Amino acid sequence: MPHPWAIRLVTSLAFVSTAIPAIAPAQAQNAGFDALEDFDYWADLCRLQASAEDYEKALTACEQAIALSPEDADIWAQRSGILVNLAAFPDAIASANRALSFDPQNSLAITYQCVAYTALGESETALDKCNDALRVNGSWGRENPALAWLYRGTILAQSQQYELALVAYERTLLLAPEDSRTLTRQCQAYLDLAQSARAIQSCEAALAGNGQWGEVGPALAWTYQGQAYTQLSQYDKAIFAYDQAISLDPDNALTWAAQGQVLAALRHNQEALVSYNRAVEIRPDYALALLGQCTLLNRLSSYEPALAACDAAIDGDGDWGSQSLAQGWNERSIALTGAGQYEEALASINRAVGIQPSYVAAHNHRSTILWYLGRYSQALAANQQALELDETYAPAWFTRGVIFRAMGHYTEALAAYDRALALDPFNAWGWTNRSLVLWQLEQYDEALASAERAIALEPESVPALYNQGTALSALGRYESAIAAYNQVLALDPTYADALTGRAIAHVYLKDYAAAVADLQAAIALNPSDTLAQETLASLRPEIEQP
Repeated sequence: MPHPWAIRLVTSLAFVSTAIPAIAPAQAQNAGFDALEDFDYWADLCRLQASAEDYEKALTACEQAIALSPEDADIWAQRSGILVNLAAFPDAIASANRALSFDPQNSLAITYQCVAYTALGESETALDKCNDALRVNGSWGRENPALAWLYRGTILAQSQQYELALVAYERTLLLAPEDSRTLTRQCQAYLDLAQSARAIQSCEAALAGNGQWGEVGPALAWTYQGQAYTQLSQYDKAIFAYDQAISLDPDNALTWAAQGQVLAALRHNQEALVSYNRAVEIRPDYALALLGQCTLLNRLSSYEPALAACDAAIDGDGDWGSQSLAQGWNERSIALTGAGQYEEALASINRAVGIQPSYVAAHNHRSTILWYLGRYSQALAANQQALELDETYAPAWFTRGVIFRAMGHYTEALAAYDRALALDPFNAWGWTNRSLVLWQLEQYDEALASAERAIALEPESVPALYNQGTALSALGRYESAIAAYNQVLALDPTYADALTGRAIAHVYLKDYAAAVADLQAAIALNPSDTLAQETLASLRPEIEQP
């Protein structure tokens, strides 16, 4: 399939000006010569119209010149370049072959063949042609070798040979030091190598360069700059760059998707979703943007639309950007897990691991699904695979703690949480779960301390506040426990366990009326709450006393 950016290239990639004053045929006759029979006139007009990007008129002028001098290699080469700009790639190759039949050393004609083969997706042939043009170093017409070096770099970058591409771009810039287009391609190559600082320098130079953008445009330079700042986690600068890009080209799906990634990293979920939605409006089958939608919808617990987005991503155009097909299957599995479809989720995560066996997060999520299914031994084995791949991956240690707790192995669970929190000490969920395990180990002071660490990180965490209440109650600090349960119920009045816990604290304080009221409310919310039922039954003698 032709590369769309390869269509407007020849004149726009001219590194030497081809602008020549034009004389219309009637003006030429008035000037004292018959322009209609003058080869130089038509050849110059061909170049002038090409420089003005009026390719149809340029082609007509070239045809007139060829009719007058059918063996002129340079005009056949010029015709080849015009045909490339008209996206007539096979004709462009044929025209270049005519040029080479008269001048086998015509480097410009060989270069235009390189351009045409690149557009046709025949990268190996294209690279051979660019190499031949540079090796021969024959006639370049009004151009210079910069065009061949630029295309050599572009082809190498497409095949992920970024270091070699950068060498080619440096050679281009020796011939055209301020060429905005080449500097943008250089920026892109540095970006692909994660050399973010150099990428930013190249994109800044492109934006300050000669304004000869060709197929790329300044919006793309801003987009690449934004991606480089994203790699450096300098999100404010990234957002500024994306805003600049969008103001120049509001219909670029790549930029909208890149902006969505930054906003998602900042946890600006709704704004990120808007950006991804816009990208999908522009490119409905854009895999990267659809995956972004799925990921955010999972984060927002909107599992059915998340599943639809992931399915669309997997069936999409295959352009995953910095993401991958394996991530698509992983997020699909997360959506199915959230929807309670655990067997289907397991099938999806198996696809992810099959595609990318080194995918740590997928192995960890697989262990989570197996935990949901009650297959604890298998869950532990999957978790072990994740940790063997990366023992510094904190989420896997958290999952390990969950599995061990489900198995009743509280000491091992505590050790796993300790490893996780050493790697990620600001994880409120981890401190909350650690407090629960400590409570089960009857280490109530430590349980209280862990719950309070969680609350310090996330003051409105209902589970952490509930665990604080249970630890305080176990320590006999019933008034403080009631205060903690009050906070829970202020945040979530339907939290039945908090009502039961508060009732038990009231019992110890011999406030039986309050205890009964809480227990009745708890049972109304959760009729299967056996602890509330048993506690209420045990209070009847106290209530019935005169």
